[in-house]
Amino acid sequence: MEKIIKEANALVRYFKTRNPYKISAHLNIMVKWGDFKHLKGFYNCIYRNRFIAINSRLDEIEQIITCSHELGHDRLHRRQAKLGLMKDYCIYNMNDKYECEANLFAAQLLISDADFLAFAERQYTYAQIASELNVHEELAVIKGSILNGQGYKLNIPYVPRSSYLGRK
Repeated sequence: MEKIIKEANALVRYFKTRNPYKISAHLNIMVKWGDFKHLKGFYNCIYRNRFIAINSRLDEIEQIITCSHELGHDRLHRRQAKLGLMKDYCIYNMNDKYECEANLFAAQLLISDADFLAFAERQYTYAQIASELNVHEELAVIKGSILNGQGYKLNIPYVPRSSYLGRK
């Protein structure tokens, strides 16, 4: 997990943004939107050309999370992506190693430690923290898990369901 956190933090520091679209542009990753029936998004790498595709049917928050998740695949799983598309029908699949790592990356990229901890200190629930930070509650729970791994003592209410953001 430490490698994933360092990778996300390095991108935020270097590009001075948490915006996955801006980071993708700086990294020469083409981001495209398409009308996919069930697919949330996918990442692919063909002949050194990297692509993130996002379902245009998703709301803005889901699109940002999906882009961050797919950016995680680029940074962490490019070799696996060269073997075939990394398709995501449900984002919060914590049972698959690659999906779990991409979720950790997305949570670290989108949510700063300081912002999360400021709300946690005020006794906000995960739902309230997520609402304040414009992410889904599942991503806030994943961020809480990351912070617990760094020595904080946050109450994690549940493990995110893999069916969350599943097929619509």
